[in-house]
Parts: sequence; structure tokens; C-alpha cells
Amino acid sequence: MSGYEWHLRSEGFDEALHDLRALEASLQHGAVRAGLVRAIAPTKRLAKRLAPQDTGAMARAIGHRSLSKSAKSRLGIPAQNVALLVGPNRKVNGRWQGRKGMWQELGTEHMEANPFMTPALEQTQSGMAGRFYHGLRDYLDRKGLRT
Repeated sequence: MSGYEWHLRSEGFDEALHDLRALEASLQHGAVRAGLVRAIAPTKRLAKRLAPQDTGAMARAIGHRSLSKSAKSRLGIPAQNVALLVGPNRKVNGRWQGRKGMWQELGTEHMEANPFMTPALEQTQSGMAGRFYHGLRDYLDRKGLRT
């Protein structure tokens, strides 16, 4: 025999189990988000270089942010999944640049398209999976969860 004696009591077990599951979900969310952030980093850098440079506002507006539950619902993404919006989604000089980014990317009836996000994604997609797993691994290393 092992020489260990085990005694289990059910007092507080349900609460502890609930806390463990919440910790697992939190760690999973953080790890996946860290992987996604690492995977999209080269895309953001290249998009900033390809963005229109008139004032530099478009390049400064390029970033990433988490999607809200309602945005995920509109896009058909399950609420528990991690999703990031990448592109000109920041305010610069008090103005949100998202609509201007869409006009640049797709064009309008008065303006030809000048895409910068699509070429950036096309040129950086080849190593996306490797960068994702590298970010995931680094996150788990920081948390001390990888051996």
C-alpha cells in the first residue's frame, strides 16, 4: 500500500468544484486570448505600414479589442468563445476611425478602394497557427502551468 490515508468530506466540496471550474475557464480564456494577440501582431504591424499616411491617424487607430457578447451574438460566435476585432478601431484626435477604415478598404461610390487590412492579413497568415501556439505557451509559462 502507499501509506497514505485519504478522508473526504463533502462539506464545501460543491463550492470548491465551482471555483475550480471558474478558474479553468478563466485560464482557458486568458490563454486563448494571449495566443490570438500573438498571432495577429505581425498583421497589425504590416497594416500600420500599409495604411494611408496622410495624417497618420489611420495607422495609429489600428489595434485589437475583445468583442462584446452582443457583438459575438450578432456575428454568430458563441458567447464563451474568445474573439478579437482587428483593424482601425480606436479613436484618434477624438474621432473613431473605423468607418474611414472601411471606406479605405472597400471604397465608396466616389472613391476607389485602397485596401490595407486585407493585404496585411494575406501576407501574414502563413505563420498564424505557430504564432498562436507560441503565445499560448508563453501565457502558460507566465502562469507557471506548463512543465
